[in-house]
Amino acid sequence: MMIFLLALSFTATAQDRDLWSYSCDHFLFGACLRLPNGTSAGHVVPADFSLHDIRRDGREILTIYEGDAPERVPSSASLEIELISNGYRLQGFRETVGSTTRYNVYIKSPRKSDMSVHISGEVGSESEKVDLARTIGGFRLCRFNVGRTEQALVCPRRAEWGRQLAEWVIADPRGEFAK
Repeated sequence: MMIFLLALSFTATAQDRDLWSYSCDHFLFGACLRLPNGTSAGHVVPADFSLHDIRRDGREILTIYEGDAPERVPSSASLEIELISNGYRLQGFRETVGSTTRYNVYIKSPRKSDMSVHISGEVGSESEKVDLARTIGGFRLCRFNVGRTEQALVCPRRAEWGRQLAEWVIADPRGEFAK
């Protein structure tokens, strides 16, 4: 873990190193994230689902899908990370093709009424991997409370899975950390 933190410390401000510990600044329907400095977020609703894309310098870092029909897990992918909290199940898959690695994270709620979340990102260099790790590290699930006269998104101040997700992205498939 120490190498992971050192790798990020040379290329990021203090805030960008541990986005899991800062409040959110981009909100989805049932989640939020803290964006790294220098990034932008887009949001489209093409049908009965939402797509959020996070970019830096015009390059897509990751896409977040919220809806009832997330992309299926590729048959060639194997489960690399699984985290469970408050009934939510997060599963992460990494698939390398040539010089590109695609990361897919699927989050399912214990309640059928909640939308599924699918986070995907593709990297081809160490700097892109660090950008993805920083960004996914700021992601957290929220609770959407609906009352008769108001509604509220209640999000945790710290990303419960943030550090683990960032470390998973930085770790290479052999379990060694990037240098």
